[in-house]
Amino acid sequence: MSSISAYFLYLPAYAPQLQMLAVFALIVGGLYFYAIERFSMEVTALILLCSLLVLFVALPPFIPSLRFLSAGTILSGFSSPALLTVLSLLVIGEALASTGALAIVSRYLASIPSYYLGLLLLLFAAMLLSAFLNNIPVVVLFIPVIRALLERKRRSSRWPMMGMSFASVLGGMTTLIGSSTNLLVASSLVSMKRETLSFFTVTFPGLYLACFGMLYIIFVMPRLLGKAHDGLLRRRHSSAFQGKRFVAQFTVTGDSPFVGKSASVRLFSIIERATVVLVQRGEVSFSPPQLSFILRAGDMLLISASRERIDELVGSEEHGLLAPQLSGDYSSERTVGVPEETIIAEFFIPPHSSFIGRSLQDIRFRFRSHCVVLGLERGTRRMLRNLTSTSLRAGDIALVQGRASDVLALGQQRDLVAVEHSIHKLPDAERSGKAVSVFTLCILAAATGMVPIELSAICGATAMLALGVISLEDAVRALDRRIVMVIASAIALAVGLQATGGDSILAEAFIQLTKHAPSPPFVLSCFFLFVALLSNIISTKATAVLFTPIAVAIADSLEVSHIPFAIAVLFAANCAFATPIGYQTNLLVMSAGQYRFVDFVKAGLPLIFVCWVCFSVLCYAYFFV
Repeated sequence: MSSISAYFLYLPAYAPQLQMLAVFALIVGGLYFYAIERFSMEVTALILLCSLLVLFVALPPFIPSLRFLSAGTILSGFSSPALLTVLSLLVIGEALASTGALAIVSRYLASIPSYYLGLLLLLFAAMLLSAFLNNIPVVVLFIPVIRALLERKRRSSRWPMMGMSFASVLGGMTTLIGSSTNLLVASSLVSMKRETLSFFTVTFPGLYLACFGMLYIIFVMPRLLGKAHDGLLRRRHSSAFQGKRFVAQFTVTGDSPFVGKSASVRLFSIIERATVVLVQRGEVSFSPPQLSFILRAGDMLLISASRERIDELVGSEEHGLLAPQLSGDYSSERTVGVPEETIIAEFFIPPHSSFIGRSLQDIRFRFRSHCVVLGLERGTRRMLRNLTSTSLRAGDIALVQGRASDVLALGQQRDLVAVEHSIHKLPDAERSGKAVSVFTLCILAAATGMVPIELSAICGATAMLALGVISLEDAVRALDRRIVMVIASAIALAVGLQATGGDSILAEAFIQLTKHAPSPPFVLSCFFLFVALLSNIISTKATAVLFTPIAVAIADSLEVSHIPFAIAVLFAANCAFATPIGYQTNLLVMSAGQYRFVDFVKAGLPLIFVCWVCFSVLCYAYFFV
């Protein structure tokens, strides 16, 4: 009994140390659960926040020797300028992607005839765009471009998908807004009332690392990953060429390159990833196309292609081919004066539908629904008639284009069943122009220092909403709740670490481990490698927030500038190349490229060491000259 009393007697004396150990335990536990994903990242972040609130808010009134922090201080991450900037940039990136503003780049790269040139330009385009945009929409945009490039050239290379993910990460290191990780490092310095990083502080060293990283991606990584197995390659090609294919109709316009040329199979081969199955002029149809048939403006082509390819043709009017348009008496008048998005969706015709046995013309589909049918899919059966006069059958899948409200209204009818996850927005030239203009102004304002990055990003996102470039619903969907929770919990842990003096303890421990180091550059090099390896296990954002205070403490102990150490955290936290969980873009390309976990270790670990060696050179030749 006396031992228990003595324990409570000495507890207040050791309470500050125990509080610091509890913060360390929460950090280790949080990192562990982030890595194993036993719970979702959001749940883990909430548990950390609740634990910190108990430790710093609920317990100190009962144990006065504990360090007290207000709930507002613990939860300050939710109002962090870095978090608001990251979320605003996500909205801007979504606006650029959804309006088709970035699709111009992908279409140009996909049209380059040379496989190697197209691939190189694509990698560098991903790196360049990622310097100013979030990596995720850039990678999502270029995945189908790389897939089409591989399919068209029948290549079995395994490295392009992963190479694109790595290139986007390297590009994100070159500016302050290139990655949310960069902004978190800068925001942590501001919260510590230290000199922070400007827009171009990391540009020169970032380009230096990116150049050597790209050399590794282009010349070394293909040898490490090799070629895809034959079975895998066959599965890719079979999925590409034996998947669901629609028959769609397009009209030849007056400025089409086909006008005045013979309707030969060779002529139509330039319509990539599509097959022309019929040419119709008035009441006369030709199938297959005959050499003696000269095309004219107004001829209708029946084309068989994948859903993805038809979406591209409709959105770009490629080769002067015009899809059925929403105009005239068929357009909806419910949204006059309000710009409404045009979308494409798939609808299944069930066995009980009244449309069976009737054509689109018979049921007056365009007049009744204010939508147009772009194509029909009928399994292995081949349709050789005009779509409007083709009798519909049970099991047909119609590819429908219309205004969002009209297409969604179709899903309420018993005659059609909407196919889940089939809705796709069409590019809008007017909205994409506004999106590019707003984005350019935001970048110029932040880069020239006219306004802070936080103000530029928030104003840019607001302008996208006010100008109707992106809807409020789409803007909300673009916000990643995992980013919100992970950043808020990481900032709370960093605050707790500083309040208990844990950051100074870690800094001193690191100094003691490297006390025989010949110089600060050596310490900085070792610190970079440690953080870079750790970023592959935990969230890059958590790494940035937790290690920035430690980096500053180490710099203070060495009596040198904290800026090189902050830059080390920024670069090292982005070096999450060796695991698919290290960076979100790695997860995106993992399924698209059919990679295994070991593939990222095989190709990503050497890249980490390439970046480390390059950064070590900077330590001696740039930061401490």
